[in-house]
Amino acid sequence: MTTPRPRAVVIGSLSLFVGLFALITFQLSANTPSASAGHKQATAKARPVPAEAKTDAIEEPEEPVYAEPEEPAAEYVEPETEYIEPEPEVEYVEPEVEEIPPVVTSSS
Repeated sequence: MTTPRPRAVVIGSLSLFVGLFALITFQLSANTPSASAGHKQATAKARPVPAEAKTDAIEEPEEPVYAEPEEPAAEYVEPETEYIEPEPEVEYVEPEVEEIPPVVTSSS
């Protein structure tokens, strides 16, 4: 089997990247309108419906009913950690080794 040429590898990689990028972009854009349409429906439901004309002589104006505002996201609070004093480092002590002088033999 022959090794692929570097130019072919680069072109193949770029075309794969462009294809995947286009696919993901298409998928995300397809999901976006449905989410905004759902949001528009929710806001349309939250708006007050005009009341029918009342026959009573004294009318009290109705307060419009709106959706409750969402609570703001809680800010990140870093958990407090207790200070733990590090253990003292143990000093390295070399073991005592007796040095044996080299054995010299005379050759005859």
